[in-house]
Amino acid sequence: MIEPDIMPDSLTLKEKLNLETAAIPWKDLQICFAQGKLLIVDTTADVVDIASLISENNAKKVKQLIRNTEIAFATTEWIKTHCQEDTLLWAVVVAPYVVAQLKKI
Repeated sequence: MIEPDIMPDSLTLKEKLNLETAAIPWKDLQICFAQGKLLIVDTTADVVDIASLISENNAKKVKQLIRNTEIAFATTEWIKTHCQEDTLLWAVVVAPYVVAQLKKI
């Protein structure tokens, strides 16, 4: 991950978010889930695209994504179905949220 103070100004928001995205084990995201800050992106969508819409506060498109179930807050049921301690998720912080997606194998 590139430190924010050394990130080139010429990068677009999506490029910056892409550089800040990492594969993180579920066990390290549990605290975000417990705080109600973990957003899950459907595997058919692009996690960086959705993170950029959230970062840009594009409420109209985010509401559409929610209606289409392309993004939702993580639920206990989703976690039980999809996650073990070592399950990897692609994740990026868009404060105050962590936007995550199951890592495709």
